Amino acid sequence: MKRVLMAAAFAGLLASGAVAADHSEMHNMMMKQGGLQPDDRVELKLPATMKAMQKNMMRKHLDTVSDITAALAVNDLDKAGAIARENLGWTPAEEQRCNKVSEITGEKDFASLGMAVHKKADELADAAKAGNRDKALEHLAALIKNCNSCHAKFRH
Repeated sequence: MKRVLMAAAFAGLLASGAVAADHSEMHNMMMKQGGLQPDDRVELKLPATMKAMQKNMMRKHLDTVSDITAALAVNDLDKAGAIARENLGWTPAEEQRCNKVSEITGEKDFASLGMAVHKKADELADAAKAGNRDKALEHLAALIKNCNSCHAKFRH
């Protein structure tokens, strides 16, 4: 029993040393990048339920971008286009959702930034349908930049 306790204590000491080393390395890396920076993005003040739903939707959008990328990687342009149009395209429902968030938060840029993402998905779908993989990839890159523009401006 003593041996088991001694072995467990020794393993714990080793693990805590590794955690401390990882923390120190992470701290040094952060300091090289300028240290802790304030998050000065605009907070989207939404009710907790809407906030949770929106975060879930953003994760679904990210999954969609991953699925589009995977389809383009194997040159399945029909699939990439269908995924882009059906899961991320600009629809009346998307317009209503983006406008509702803008209305609730008073942040008019939210709707225009959201529209830019979804309309770029439609352009990607059009390029894929036309068989132009290179143009579809260009639109995918622009779509991701549009996503990042919104996330750079807003937070929860």
